[in-house]
Amino acid sequence: MALLLDTQAAWWWLDDDARLDGRARSTIERAIVEREAFVSALSLLEAVGKAAQGRVSFPPGFVDSLEVAGFRPLPFDARDAIASQDLPRIHADPFDRGIAAQALRRDLTLMTSDARLAEYPIAVYRL
Repeated sequence: MALLLDTQAAWWWLDDDARLDGRARSTIERAIVEREAFVSALSLLEAVGKAAQGRVSFPPGFVDSLEVAGFRPLPFDARDAIASQDLPRIHADPFDRGIAAQALRRDLTLMTSDARLAEYPIAVYRL
């Protein structure tokens, strides 16, 4: 399964957070082995923005840690931007809409704990 982790899921993976259960961890590990585990550039932009607002601490080497763990960066391009605007207005957060558009355009399963993202016409792995 080609897997796109949303910002929270990627954070939980790197933090070894217990909110990722064994099944989710196994799914991620399989995707990493198959070189089909992705993290969007939008997730990184969102994390940097939250850190700038003092809402989270952005650890040094976050991007390197993702790549060392086996995640592939997923660029956000102009077609993703257009696709995000074509989605129904279920989610107000532009980062989440953009990530949903990336999953839709590339036929990726989105791993997320956000119930609103599961309402989009995409494959979702709910955490």
